[in-house]
Amino acid sequence: MKLILKLLFGQIHCHPARFLLTALSIVAASGVVIWVVSGYDALTAQFDDFSDDYMGRYQFVLAQEEIQTGVGAEPKIMLPAEMIREISQDESVVELVSEIQSRIQMKPLKNKSPRNKPAFPTSDELPADTSQSDKRSKPDSKGPRGPSFIPPLSPTLVGTNAANPPYPMKAGRWIEPGSAALEAVISSGSAAAFNVSVGDQVHLQQVNREVEVTIVGIVEQVRSIGGFRGPSPSRGPAQAALYVPVAVAEIVLGESPPPITISQIRLVEGAQPAEFKARWESRLASQTPPLTLMSTSDITEDISNSRSVSGARSQAWSATGIALLAALFIIFTALSMGVNERTRQFAVLRAVSMTPGQIGILIGLESLLLGAIGWLGGLAAGWGILKLMQSAQPTLFTQETGLGPWCIILSGTCAFGGALGASVFPAWQAMRVSPLEAMSARSGTAGISRGLLIALSTIGLVLILINPILIFLLPMQNQSQYAIYAALGYATMAIGFVLLAPITITIIERILGPLVARILLLDPRLLSAELSSNLWRTLGTCVALTLGLGLFVSTQIWGYSMLKPFVPGQWVPDLLVNFKEGGIPDEAFQTVANVSGFRPETCLPLAVEQTKLKEDLTGSKERTSVSRQDSIVLIGVDPQRGISDSNPLLNLRFLEGDPQTAAEQMKHNRACIIPDHFATEASLGLGDSFEVLLPENPDKAFRYEVAGIVELPGWHWMTKLSGLRRRGDRAAAMVFADINTVRHDFNFKKINFFWTQTEANASLDDMGNSLQKIAATYSGKAQPTNYQGTWKIGATNFGSAVRISTRQGVQDLIHNRADGMIWGMSQLPLVTLLIAGLGVLNTIMASIRARTWNIGVMRAVGLSRSALARLILAESLLVGLVACCLSLGFGVMAGWCGAGISQYVSFFGGLRPSLVIPWKQIGLGFGITLFLCLIAALWPAFSICRMKLLQLLQSGRSAM
Repeated sequence: MKLILKLLFGQIHCHPARFLLTALSIVAASGVVIWVVSGYDALTAQFDDFSDDYMGRYQFVLAQEEIQTGVGAEPKIMLPAEMIREISQDESVVELVSEIQSRIQMKPLKNKSPRNKPAFPTSDELPADTSQSDKRSKPDSKGPRGPSFIPPLSPTLVGTNAANPPYPMKAGRWIEPGSAALEAVISSGSAAAFNVSVGDQVHLQQVNREVEVTIVGIVEQVRSIGGFRGPSPSRGPAQAALYVPVAVAEIVLGESPPPITISQIRLVEGAQPAEFKARWESRLASQTPPLTLMSTSDITEDISNSRSVSGARSQAWSATGIALLAALFIIFTALSMGVNERTRQFAVLRAVSMTPGQIGILIGLESLLLGAIGWLGGLAAGWGILKLMQSAQPTLFTQETGLGPWCIILSGTCAFGGALGASVFPAWQAMRVSPLEAMSARSGTAGISRGLLIALSTIGLVLILINPILIFLLPMQNQSQYAIYAALGYATMAIGFVLLAPITITIIERILGPLVARILLLDPRLLSAELSSNLWRTLGTCVALTLGLGLFVSTQIWGYSMLKPFVPGQWVPDLLVNFKEGGIPDEAFQTVANVSGFRPETCLPLAVEQTKLKEDLTGSKERTSVSRQDSIVLIGVDPQRGISDSNPLLNLRFLEGDPQTAAEQMKHNRACIIPDHFATEASLGLGDSFEVLLPENPDKAFRYEVAGIVELPGWHWMTKLSGLRRRGDRAAAMVFADINTVRHDFNFKKINFFWTQTEANASLDDMGNSLQKIAATYSGKAQPTNYQGTWKIGATNFGSAVRISTRQGVQDLIHNRADGMIWGMSQLPLVTLLIAGLGVLNTIMASIRARTWNIGVMRAVGLSRSALARLILAESLLVGLVACCLSLGFGVMAGWCGAGISQYVSFFGGLRPSLVIPWKQIGLGFGITLFLCLIAALWPAFSICRMKLLQLLQSGRSAM
């Protein structure tokens, strides 16, 4: 062992630069793990504090066990008064406060602008923090655009009988619980968003009722952690709240008494919460619907299972896996270089009685030493990063946080796991060295045999095909198979591309090598064997680069492939008008069509209703998704002008049926046109029929027959942001039927929606002002039969009566948000790519060192310093090009398969994503990779060019 340690430290002494660069790479990889995992640890450390703060003065919240959301503005919840009364009489209860929660629209009456740009509304379908909708606008874009300002989300109206505030007061006083005075207390977050203070008046609107109340106090608002904003809707206290007396809530909601949503319970001092919950648990579970008592531990569990926290947990594990692989290939490259260079040394050691096992131990110890240094250095770097994060984001780290156990364990797994895995093949190579090889050094330029190259490539292609076969030819029967499919499919795909790396290196060297040589004014023969001369060294470096770049490319392809079905296509007309008040009578349709900027021949009225399916055709009760819901958006349109004309308003692409036949059947046979994804989910074909329910009378149903199946990319967000479906509700599809049939079925006396094409230079403001005048003529004469169009984004409001959505505005809004999300997911792969850049530097330096004498000979026969520098840069570029080709292949396959498997496990699955390759974003990743390769080659090129000819020839194969 003493001899082994001497040899180990002697190797480090001879190659200090290589050892330090490799160790620095492992430090960086461990630092990435600590960077990600420490954020997750910081979140979990706040769970208990958040739960205590969220519950305020109370120990329990009485709520429904499950909230069923159907068609309507919000779920109908009503806790039984008898049960509330019984619990309030329990000897352990000192206080029970009942609350009525409801969605409202609120706006301040005084002339103030919100202090901060408000966030995107919280929703399961669109995350927060969206950007301006016209950010992507181009000067020559056609059609009018939507607004660039996004109003804040209104707080939840909370009618309460509490004598004391649930959270500490920041300003003013608490409301009088039994009073009928029009006064309210607002949570601090909403007060800041709307820029209101004590004494201000705010306007409240709920459906057709409007009330003005005065703010008399501001209460502390529990802050969100990790995107978690409390339990699911109506299962806990509202964080962004407007508290009013119950009498005021009755006025706003128009119900007396309004249904109780939740009850908060405080126990007497000394009472045992566990005993209290156990005493009532079975009784509450037997209610219809079942009730539950939520405690702080339940809130903590909700947080742990929330989408944002689960995402942070998955990111931590992903970071560990990516960093482990990066460490593995970087260490593999360094050890492989060392073994090839020390072939004669190992042979001499074997000749003097050193066993193969001892040589294997030597390689293993060298690998473990790299892992240990990388781990300890990563912990030190991670600790420093954590302190910087605590200083930069004190709101995230509310208390002093050190390196948690998961940071230490996962970073250690990354460092030592990568080290041990990387040492296996180099150790096996070293142990195979024969004592006879001491007579002549093994050729370090040996490549790979043609037969082995073909065999590896064939096996690689077979392994790559396993994933698409599993996903597209043998689809999952249930979600429980996802882990097996993902582990097997993506593991075999990754191994397959590693096995394809040798032939990729050979092809790039033979095809692109001469091209790169000519671009850099070099003799192509100089690059004829630069990569394959030491295949294992090149292989490790290329795969390390591919690890980060391939994940970046696959993320981009997967993200934009999943996005495409949600972006409104050209079938969507330029502009949608929503008359939110009153509606337009039939005799005024032509007045709307003649608005300046409209193309009158294309302006059509729409009869719109979001209605529930009589049967659960899509299986939404088994698993909900964006396309598996129990309702549809039914749109009545003129079949001839909208569908079958030579230049129809809706330019639909029919997959089954044809426009003329479908339009004729829509007129006479109660027929409809459905999108392809709905046909698949509901197993509907031409001639099949389904029934929908009348919202006001669920016992009454209407049957529609399928006359056509079409593609409708972007229907989902177009209906959501335009107001065609109700805020907070989801729908399985947009379905077109005859306007007269829909109006008759749902008793539409007037029309609230119009779709039209616009002139090329039409002004949105001019059109909106004209429509506002028309709305003023008819508003108040009749109320709309449905309450839609409540979203404050994706459209421009003109007064309180007119709302205009544009196709271009919705497209911009979606693209802006998607760009930010996809770029956020791409950050970790790019960091991995930067770490792999150190491996490129290591490879180039080793390559130069191994060829020092050869370089001296080339200099002696006339190769200039400039040509030598260009030769080194060319070699580095070829390494980058190999990584780009491998990454493109892996990214296309992984992104395509990822979009395919999302159909079974993702909420956003079901809308038939097609393969989209965003060349602009991928080109950026390729540019970063080639730039890193060039940067990595600059110092080796500079250092070797500085050496004199005699130094190069005298160096021979001595150490660096």
